[in-house]
Amino acid sequence: MASDPRRDLAGVLHDVSNALTVLLGWVGEARSPEATPEAVEYALKIIEQRARIARDLSRQAIGSPRIEHDKDVLGVVDEVVAALRVEAQKASCTLMRDGAAGARVSGELDLSQVVTNVVMNAISHSPEGGVVAVRVSVLPETVVIDVADEGPGVPPERREKVFRGDSLRPGGTGVGLRHSRALARAAGGDVEALEVDPELGACFRIHWPRADAVPRPPVSAARIADLEGMRVLVIEDDDAVTQLLEAGLGARGATVFVAATMWELDAALAASAATEQTPGGRLDAILVDLSPVSSDPAGAFARIRAACPAAALVVITGNADALPEAVSAEQVWLVRKPFEVREIVGVLTTIRQTPSRP
Repeated sequence: MASDPRRDLAGVLHDVSNALTVLLGWVGEARSPEATPEAVEYALKIIEQRARIARDLSRQAIGSPRIEHDKDVLGVVDEVVAALRVEAQKASCTLMRDGAAGARVSGELDLSQVVTNVVMNAISHSPEGGVVAVRVSVLPETVVIDVADEGPGVPPERREKVFRGDSLRPGGTGVGLRHSRALARAAGGDVEALEVDPELGACFRIHWPRADAVPRPPVSAARIADLEGMRVLVIEDDDAVTQLLEAGLGARGATVFVAATMWELDAALAASAATEQTPGGRLDAILVDLSPVSSDPAGAFARIRAACPAAALVVITGNADALPEAVSAEQVWLVRKPFEVREIVGVLTTIRQTPSRP
């Protein structure tokens, strides 16, 4: 086997064969006398998609460079599930996908092949009338894709052997799961067979790193508690900024709340007002990006002041020279975008040490 699984001849040929198998299944659908024009058009889209995958896998195997962009994991999984519905129908089983939370992943082509291999493996072992369930979960640094079937299951002593070419299916080559694990591990993920009672079926779990994961602070930084106990509300509609602040401030002991819209701001302020007189319940600082409150900055700042009179206001903006009058009239701290977390930490540390607002 080649050290690069993308150039492993047996693995690539296996995946190209899968793509062609799926493609031919949809050719049959398109040729069906009952197929409507819409059904034919849908089939042609999947045929084209699988043909491109077979082409890209072949080019990749001979060393051609590839350009891939990050993609939502649900988009990758849903394409596979949609493409394999004909194979599921042939096996008289039902293919289902669950999970609503999305995350960005890299290596779309590789992940697509891993999911295809594992789902096709589940379909091949599914009894007539069985269900193959695909569930997507999102963790802070990875996505997890579980593929469960109601087939004969994997005996405990063979859970690792199936990844070394030991096929459980008569006539099976044993290439698919071995190649899938190699692709996943090359990407920083993994594929494993979970401990499930064989009488209940099998469940394979795919781990894949998130492309949009927020880097965790090193251990030394995680131990810094200079903001311990501070309660900070972040009013910001940019996910990248909120994730940065949640990770950076949270690592220093702060409790961070986020509001991305006026509605969420009102809800956060109502909750804060209810605990304003409770020790440890009130907000110490509010970081405000002007974008979420642009429709009514004066009203937003008035509501903030009414609900949290003691909280320090920190405006984070990329246009500090054109602040609304409602902001200019306030006593606020100002941090210009783009900023580094240490700048925000510095302001919050000063606020903590200063009894009154600036």
